Amino acid sequence: MGGRESVYSRRLLLILLFAFAFLSFRYMTKPSSIPEQVADKDKMADSSGDIISKLKVSVRQVSASPPKLGIAVTNTHSGAVTILSWNSPLDPLALQLGLVSFVPAGSDDSTTPIHIPSIQIRRKTPPGPESLITVGAGQTKEQELELKAPIVPLEKLRGRVSVVCEGEWVSVWPLEADAITKESLEKAGASEDAFRGRFKSEAVEIEI
Repeated sequence: MGGRESVYSRRLLLILLFAFAFLSFRYMTKPSSIPEQVADKDKMADSSGDIISKLKVSVRQVSASPPKLGIAVTNTHSGAVTILSWNSPLDPLALQLGLVSFVPAGSDDSTTPIHIPSIQIRRKTPPGPESLITVGAGQTKEQELELKAPIVPLEKLRGRVSVVCEGEWVSVWPLEADAITKESLEKAGASEDAFRGRFKSEAVEIEI
C-alpha cells in the first residue's frame, strides 16, 4: 500500500513540475504587449504628422469688386481624407472665427494684423454630414468668402494687404465620410482614429 502511494506521489509531483515548467516557458516566450503598444502609438503619431502635413492650405483673390477670397485645401496624401469643417479653412465662418488674418503689404513679421472682430460659437454634436468634407487623393476643395462689412472693416483693408489662413484641424479622418463610425463622430475633436494638427497657408498679397 505504501509503495503505491509513493509511486502516485512521484507521478503527481512530476505532473506538477511539468505543468509549472510549461507555464513558465509560455510566459517567458509570450511577446510583450508594451512594445507593441508603444509601436502602435509611434505609428499613429507618424501617420498623424504625415496626413496633416499632406493637407496644403492656400489663399487666392477671386475678385476685387466685390472683394472675394478663395480658401482651398489640397490633399497630397495617397488616400482620401475627410475633414471636419469646424474651425477649418473650409468653415463658412472662417472669417468670423479669426482664421484669416490681414497685414498691410510690405510689413515685417512683427506687424500686428489688422483687427477683425471674432466670434465664439457652440456647435451641435455630433456633426452632421454637411460638416464632413471628403477630399480625394490629389483633389482640392475650395470655398469663396466675400469680404464685407460688418464682418471685416473694409476701410482698413484698402490697398494691398497680405493674407494668411491659420488655425488647427479639429478632426481629420483617413477615410471616406461614409466610413466614419457613429462613435468617432460623437467624439469629434477627441476621437482616437482622427488626426489633429496645425495648418497655415503661405502669405498671399491681394488688393482691395
